[in-house]
Amino acid sequence: MPEPTNQPALFASIAQADETPVPTAPSRSRILRQHFFRRFFDNDTVSIDGETQTAVIRALAFCAIPSLMFAFWLMPNYPNRTVFDVLSDRYFFVLYSFVTMGAVTTFEWEMLFPDRSDFLILLTLPLKARELFVAKSSALILFLGMFLIAANLFAAILYPAVCTRVYINSRIHLNPLLYLGGHFSAVMLAGLCSAFIMLAIQGMLISLLPPSWFRPVSTFVQSLSIAVLGLLFLLYPLISRNLPTLLSGSIPFARFVPPLWFIALYEELCDGDFTTPGMASLANTGLYATAFAALLCFITYPLGWARQQKRALEGATTTRNHSRGALAAVLHRTILPRPQQRAIFHFIGQTITRNPRYQVYLAIYAGAGLALALCSILDLKHTRTSTLTLTLSSGGLHAILPLLLFWLVVGLRASFAFPVDMRARWVFPINLALSPASRQSLPELSQYPGPGYPGPDAKSAKLWTLLCCALLTASVLALLLALHWSWTGLLIQAICGAGLSILLADLFFLGRTQIPFTRPRLPGRAGLPLVLTLYAALFPAMVLLTVYLELSAETQLKPLLYILLGIPALHLILKKTDQLAQAGIIGGFPEDETDPGPQTLGLFQ
Repeated sequence: MPEPTNQPALFASIAQADETPVPTAPSRSRILRQHFFRRFFDNDTVSIDGETQTAVIRALAFCAIPSLMFAFWLMPNYPNRTVFDVLSDRYFFVLYSFVTMGAVTTFEWEMLFPDRSDFLILLTLPLKARELFVAKSSALILFLGMFLIAANLFAAILYPAVCTRVYINSRIHLNPLLYLGGHFSAVMLAGLCSAFIMLAIQGMLISLLPPSWFRPVSTFVQSLSIAVLGLLFLLYPLISRNLPTLLSGSIPFARFVPPLWFIALYEELCDGDFTTPGMASLANTGLYATAFAALLCFITYPLGWARQQKRALEGATTTRNHSRGALAAVLHRTILPRPQQRAIFHFIGQTITRNPRYQVYLAIYAGAGLALALCSILDLKHTRTSTLTLTLSSGGLHAILPLLLFWLVVGLRASFAFPVDMRARWVFPINLALSPASRQSLPELSQYPGPGYPGPDAKSAKLWTLLCCALLTASVLALLLALHWSWTGLLIQAICGAGLSILLADLFFLGRTQIPFTRPRLPGRAGLPLVLTLYAALFPAMVLLTVYLELSAETQLKPLLYILLGIPALHLILKKTDQLAQAGIIGGFPEDETDPGPQTLGLFQ
């Protein structure tokens, strides 16, 4: 006979179980905020396969390490640091905060506002536009706040702790809290001002420009912003040597250098008894500029958001110009005789012009090259009236062309390495398959056993790069002509520009046989020794050697003969190496890895 069940105890346990709190699902606002936050990192430039957490940690560490290591490097130099050296040290932290936040905001230029896909996908869900705006704004504030704190927090704790014993006018300062507050306030305001300026610029471009003008103007402004930020950072040694004069208030262009505003504020907060009226004026300029940039950002961001939403919902109508210009006709008759070459050549141009992602890559590389070029030609000279004036360096003008050509080729090569849509690449093996007639007429294609990417046709990317280099060389020559250079100097510059264009294209497209934008990214295949060799060894040596040969060729005939004979010789060596690499005899490049490709039923054999 079964034992009787204690029903009151059973009912009590069931009631107690029902009262156990059940984990609630995250709110919609939190989900949207996390989605928009991941969008800042989930792209081909920063992360691969959506590894958001790893990308966040790497990015924050990358921003935090330079300022922290600079503070560690300064520790043995205190307390015997001179007053002018202390001023230079403080300027570095202010400059680093300003440049870092400006670079982070500019790097995420396309993610500052939701794009067309965000509106078209999310607004079809039961969501309100106000929810999207609040979530995106919160994610943006969280994103910028994390980088602002990461770039300044560790150095803000370490540096004030080691620099409190500084002799200033025979007095010893022993107030760590004062230095901590002044340092933290100055670097934080510098970073906020830079981020607000970039956000306001983007908001104004979206709000004021028509859709047809927005993309080219936005790319130009982004490239110019990267160049200005890089120039400010590269000019640190030059500006730090002249900080007392620049902060005196007697230099007019000092008011247009934002980091000087905040180093003046730094001095006002930490050593207010020893500052000058010029420093107080610059500090006030920095405070007003930050407030104005913040106000402009708060006004333009909602306006830009509404403009983006309207464009996404109404759709953008673009008119394609199918007419062939005179330049296209000349190219088709000369360097692009085959239809396959023409197709790939125009595919590259259309992809870069319609896809903002590649324009961002090119803007970043162009900004870096422009910053290095400007840094090489600008100099500060003391005049008889104890003022500073900006002058142009003759040696720096000779370095413009190799600097810009190198970064142009590197930027194009990096852009070509990112795929457009891997699911659509089957069209190239099908449409560019080699027929028997093509194999007989072009024996160099015999190494390709079946349908695939033909090497000579894929070399249209190299031709595209050479045309861009030719346009850049012509622009630099026009600039030098406006600066009243001699015809001999212009001729030497033209020869060196043409030679560098050919050699750089040969080097960076060595053994590459694939069509741009059609190969998957292979993480981990970019070797660090190769990167260090290119950027730390090849790049400086190339620039210095080019400048030396240009200066020597202007006065002697022998260096000019070396240039005229060396360029064809190096070109032939690189060409032969390229043929051996394509044949698989030497080398081995990630792009040479092929996959089976689409099924062709044996129709192209």
